[in-house]
Amino acid sequence: MKLVKSRLCNRMEDDFLASLLITYIEKDIARSFDADSIIDAFNDMKKRRT
Repeated sequence: MKLVKSRLCNRMEDDFLASLLITYIEKDIARSFDADSIIDAFNDMKKRRT
């Protein structure tokens, strides 16, 4: 992961970065995701503080 992290991404937590890497590695599976289902999943999540 040290190769992927840059100065801009240093503040990302390792769990978040690992999730991004999994999505990149599993491109074929990620292409089958429906954008509307992802949006619905984020809407169902607990609201973040602003």
